Amino acid sequence: MPFSRLNQSGLLFLPRRWQSAVVLRWLKRTHAWTGFWGAVLFLMLGVSGFLLNHRSIWKIETGEAVEVRAMDIAVNPALIKDEAALGTWAKRALGLPTEGKPPRKKDAETKAFLGKTQTEPVKWAQQFTHPDGKVVVEYSPGAASVAVRQDARNLLGVIKNLHMSTGVGLAWVLFMDSIAGALIAMSLTGFLLWTRLHGSRLVGGGIAIFCVLTGTIAIWPFLL
Repeated sequence: MPFSRLNQSGLLFLPRRWQSAVVLRWLKRTHAWTGFWGAVLFLMLGVSGFLLNHRSIWKIETGEAVEVRAMDIAVNPALIKDEAALGTWAKRALGLPTEGKPPRKKDAETKAFLGKTQTEPVKWAQQFTHPDGKVVVEYSPGAASVAVRQDARNLLGVIKNLHMSTGVGLAWVLFMDSIAGALIAMSLTGFLLWTRLHGSRLVGGGIAIFCVLTGTIAIWPFLL
């Protein structure tokens, strides 16, 4: 394509030495292939983002975890001497693939029960979260068993957790980084290609500015 013809509707934000058919072709290919790489994941992110946005306002069901099974597992008290040891035991005994959240300690508490004063013992608890649910273990120091509860999520809950990279390994995090990179590449190349759109650039710029202003106005009252 002759330079003079390209320059009539050139790429506004690129130097003149880059105003060539080769650069334009490279931009189009980058935009197309990055979009193809993340197309399915973009759909997942859009659906899960919608669910996360409206989980409180519209009370949309987002796949909250529900208990599916629970039991007490016999244990040698000598194996669990502190909260950290509880997590180590749970990972080994239950074959859990992820690290648990920081353990929690519930101090002994005295309560009225059936007209009498009773004391609840100290409890240690730790939660292991996975995309499709979670496992919670609770243990009272010196007891001969650990209380284990498994909660499961439906498909919407799994999609939501994948969006937030909850309970996943490094491989998934890096994969989602590549999806984020694809979005950035599509945004930048799309912006540059926009300058060659047929029709009024003023209208296109107005749409972009209106979008930014709308978002700013919506969030402004909630900023500190």
